Amino acid sequence: MKDYIKIIEDNKEEMLQTLEDLVAIPSVVSDAEGDMPFGAEVHKAYEFMMAKAEADGFITKNVDNWGGHIDFPGKTDDIVAVVGHLDVVPAGDSANWDTDPFKAEIIDGKMYGRGTIDDKGPLLAGYYAVKALKEAGFEPDKTIRVMLGLDEETNWYGMEYYMEREKGPVAGFSPDAEFPVIHGEKGMISFDLTKKVDPSEIVEGLKLVSLKGGTVSNAVPDSAIAMLSFGNARDDVMDVITNYIKTHDYKLTVMDTDHSCEIIVKGVSAHASTPEQGVNAISILFELLERLPFEDPQTVELIRFYQDHIGFDIHGERIGIEFEDEPSGKLSLNAGIVDVEDGLYKFVIDVRYPVTFTLEQVMDGVHSVCDSYGWEITENTGAGPLYKPADDPLVVTLMDIYRKYTGQTDAQPITMGGATYARAVPNTVAFGPIFPGEVDLCHQPNEFIDIETMVTSAKIFAEALYLLAK
Repeated sequence: MKDYIKIIEDNKEEMLQTLEDLVAIPSVVSDAEGDMPFGAEVHKAYEFMMAKAEADGFITKNVDNWGGHIDFPGKTDDIVAVVGHLDVVPAGDSANWDTDPFKAEIIDGKMYGRGTIDDKGPLLAGYYAVKALKEAGFEPDKTIRVMLGLDEETNWYGMEYYMEREKGPVAGFSPDAEFPVIHGEKGMISFDLTKKVDPSEIVEGLKLVSLKGGTVSNAVPDSAIAMLSFGNARDDVMDVITNYIKTHDYKLTVMDTDHSCEIIVKGVSAHASTPEQGVNAISILFELLERLPFEDPQTVELIRFYQDHIGFDIHGERIGIEFEDEPSGKLSLNAGIVDVEDGLYKFVIDVRYPVTFTLEQVMDGVHSVCDSYGWEITENTGAGPLYKPADDPLVVTLMDIYRKYTGQTDAQPITMGGATYARAVPNTVAFGPIFPGEVDLCHQPNEFIDIETMVTSAKIFAEALYLLAK
């Protein structure tokens, strides 16, 4: 058997070119088109990856375009899996990027582009680990499978469809998080808060015409826009806005006429599981709106609700869900989307809750606060917590490989607020690719993967798959 670690090094340039080609496909989930359930761009990325695997001599299976896999057959039908995804979150405002988000660019040893770290780069590190084992002449006892998810950033319908039709692995990992082993993932729920109100009867005073911000619930919104009609309050409103801009270090743009104005706020995007790394543009905008002389009681109540129960909170402190436990820490909350227009109010909230709490506890807490305001609460996507004890055999095996390869003998498994396909695929955990102390720009502008991190991850993944598949 040849040295599969050296083969990974030899395949480095090919791996980077494959990632560059994948980044060029803006695979954001969109409406179904014909037999493409997640839209044309996601399907294009899927077809690209399947064709690449077939050209490399692997066996592939397409499960009705909802997902699929790439197999390196073993002597038995037991499966060891790498579980990743090809869809990405929207790039957001391109002005916040230093490079074209869908044209990969290497700068100072890092490849920039949407999907480089979440999850096209890590998925390819897993794929090239399998490719190296195959080229080295490894004969696995268990089949090594690379599973391709297509809507991980939205509803996970594709993985659900796939798992209902295909056999699950006996062991595996999702390279969609951090090193070392993630043995706990917080529970997650996205829910809508909606309310229908009567149109304002205020004729002369300041009116909130519309308010929109964010594009997805699982990212801290980096922009929000309010449209105002001045009525007879133009001077007072502009004085407040001008003073706010002078006294706050936020990016605001105001385009005003004699009768109306548009306020555009720029925040800092981040993954919803780590809202502390971002700045919520919706929350900035509400802080400003609170200072304006609205006369419409419905608008005043809307603003008061947000400021009293959400504001800049990121742990659910004032909306009834300030939960915390020892294994996984504090709950995190992200107000990801707001849409206010024509008497219809809507927020989309993302919550990641500690592993020892339940969804029922979270929703009971939300209801205890929101019901009295007349909000309708609709649960969207969600998944219960994932937790494996530190002495679980899979956790032990992967931790041993990580410690051996990195020399970090005191490293311990960790928990996180993010969600990976380890929740949906049995007998798997999240494993890599980001090393402790590395910058993580997942879901943010200027997303990148460090090239040496990608190569090292591929080596660790190959070692793990070699041991798990023997």
